[in-house]
Amino acid sequence: DDYCYQWEKDGQRYRIDIPKGTLTDGASVPRFIWSISGILPDGLIRAAALVHDELYKYKGRLPKGRYKKLNEQGEWVALDDVWTRKSSDKLFARIMREANVKKRKRRGAYIGVRLLGWAWWRKN
Repeated sequence: DDYCYQWEKDGQRYRIDIPKGTLTDGASVPRFIWSISGILPDGLIRAAALVHDELYKYKGRLPKGRYKKLNEQGEWVALDDVWTRKSSDKLFARIMREANVKKRKRRGAYIGVRLLGWAWWRKN
C-alpha cells in the first residue's frame, strides 16, 4: 500500500508520500550489531527506515508531489524544499520516537546514520 507520514512543525502540517511498490531494506543495520544493540531492520523502526531510505535515495530531493504542506484552505500543496542529510536523519529520529522505539535504540540508530550515513548519501 501507499504510505503517508504526516507531522506538525511550527504550527504547520506536512506529509511525505511513499508510493506502493517502493523498495526498502528496512533499517540498514549490519547483522553483527543486531545482537549488541537490539536494533533490528524491521519492527517499530520500519516506517522511519522507509521514509529515511526515500530521502537518501533522492539525496533530499523527493520527486514532485511527494513532500507537501497543508495550506490554509485545507489543501495539500507540493513543496520543492531540499532535505539535507542532517534534516533527513532528524526526521528518522522523530518517526522512531513517535513509533515508541525505546530511547536507547533510537539514539543508537540516529548516531549510526549520523556517523555512517554519508556513504549511502554520497553513493546515490
